[in-house]
Amino acid sequence: LDMPLQHAHPQTLLRMRRPANMDWVYNTLIKMRQAMPGLALRSTFIVGYPGETEQEFETLLDFLREIKLDRAAAFTFSFEPGTASEPLGDPIPEEVKIERHRRLMEVQAGISLKINQTFIGKTLPVLVEGVCEESEHLLQGRHQGMAPEIDGRILINDGVAPAGRLALAEITEAPPGDLVARIVEPAVGVA
Repeated sequence: LDMPLQHAHPQTLLRMRRPANMDWVYNTLIKMRQAMPGLALRSTFIVGYPGETEQEFETLLDFLREIKLDRAAAFTFSFEPGTASEPLGDPIPEEVKIERHRRLMEVQAGISLKINQTFIGKTLPVLVEGVCEESEHLLQGRHQGMAPEIDGRILINDGVAPAGRLALAEITEAPPGDLVARIVEPAVGVA
């Protein structure tokens, strides 16, 4: 589930003209995880939005550490004339935006790594997409919690299965982005 939260500090969210009830967000995410174990959650965030203080940014990092999204992306604020944020200007220095982006992605990488490691030894249905873009010696695919072109992928280094089919694959390694697997039962069904 992709939830475009944008930030986690109520004042930043109000400046963005976005809903700012973070208690609702926390409670909703907890209820969703209880109702749907294994739900993959992702979001996107903006750092360096006009007026974002270091404390507001730290609130965003604390939110990530507490909620533990499977995946998160971040963008630095980019001033655009004619947008609702135009009157706010672009007061955050670019180097501060870049540093905040780096820090957020570092926190998220650690979270994603821990989540990925929980997959080691599990056997999952994997949609085989075909030969890996970087190496003809690997296949690549995705499990149901991985969005194409957004999330990591599963690199299959043992076994074969036709592209466009589901195969059962055992996860053998789990770095922060991609997972590594071996096919244990090819061609389970048509995708």
